[in-house]
Amino acid sequence: MQSHFVERDATEAVVAAQWSRVLGRPPASLDADFFGSGGSSLLAAKLVAALRGALGTRVPLKTLFEAPTFGGLSARIRNDTPGPGGRLLTLNPYGTGAPLLLVPAASGGVIGLHRFGGDPIDRPVLGLQACGLDPAEGAPCGTLAEIVDDFVGVLEKADAPRSLHLAGYCVGGILAYELAAGLRRRGWDVRSVVLLNTSLYCPPLTVAEAAGEKLLSVAHEAGIAIPEGQEPDAAEVYQAVSTQGPDPIETDFAEFQAGLRVFGSVGSAVSGYVPEPGDFAVRLFSTDDRDDPSDVERTLHRVTDWPDLGLTDYQQYRVPVDHFEMIAHEPTLKAVENAMKDIDDGRRGQSEPSEDSRPDA
Repeated sequence: MQSHFVERDATEAVVAAQWSRVLGRPPASLDADFFGSGGSSLLAAKLVAALRGALGTRVPLKTLFEAPTFGGLSARIRNDTPGPGGRLLTLNPYGTGAPLLLVPAASGGVIGLHRFGGDPIDRPVLGLQACGLDPAEGAPCGTLAEIVDDFVGVLEKADAPRSLHLAGYCVGGILAYELAAGLRRRGWDVRSVVLLNTSLYCPPLTVAEAAGEKLLSVAHEAGIAIPEGQEPDAAEVYQAVSTQGPDPIETDFAEFQAGLRVFGSVGSAVSGYVPEPGDFAVRLFSTDDRDDPSDVERTLHRVTDWPDLGLTDYQQYRVPVDHFEMIAHEPTLKAVENAMKDIDDGRRGQSEPSEDSRPDA
């Protein structure tokens, strides 16, 4: 259908032009949501890159996730107010349930998890970013314990809610589980950990090996031929990908390299991971392809799966789509929300302590 929406000023004209180029159609109204209009994490990177080029100014990728509507994005750019900064993002400030904290996966961010910031998730949603994604921050954390301590520091500095649910997709589930344990030790009220297709097959990898696997994957996805046994060159891969359009990780080479380092650090940190039983609720949403055959073959230690840990409160849900589809699968999103709501409702049926009476409140 033809859109009759007319931009109100030069900023909206520029944003609408780039929006139309990326999505193939203009925004229908000020309230048009980029992701609700067909946008994805890759298209988000393309839109931000297009806006950077058109406006000649830096537009952080997180701006689009924090202000995904046409009007909101235009206003943020117009006022040059990209938000409070920092590494704790607000994907949705509204809702009736206890807050949900999205913990980053190997990419270090929550790109791709934007659907958790909207319907049917009925609760405030926050998203963590890993240290090192911004090249100015320097090297990322090196061990799992360092990653957890860093995340705790970010949450404490931001005065995040101390009673919340945690969720992590893929390897991010391991980070969420360990962060939950770390928060519990510090007196936080962890209502649940939602594992989104998190496998415990974690082959031994160094930082360089994990980063190299990611770089090779980017090259293959872009159709770049890499001879077998040859290590791809980051600068050459970035140059080749950037000529095809915005890079799938970042649009700046320094950020591209930083993303590879973060991916490598996370991959190395979870190598050989074996979880200790936790005393918080765990909900696993699992697809049939949760365990990667390549990871299974290369994992050297004995793997004990989540159902075998003897967790005090554990439930598992089968997801009827594949690993990549599940985070945009409406029935799965509804099931995740219902699982958290059941836990919240159960807490309300007990003598739940007030926020002020909890330890360290």
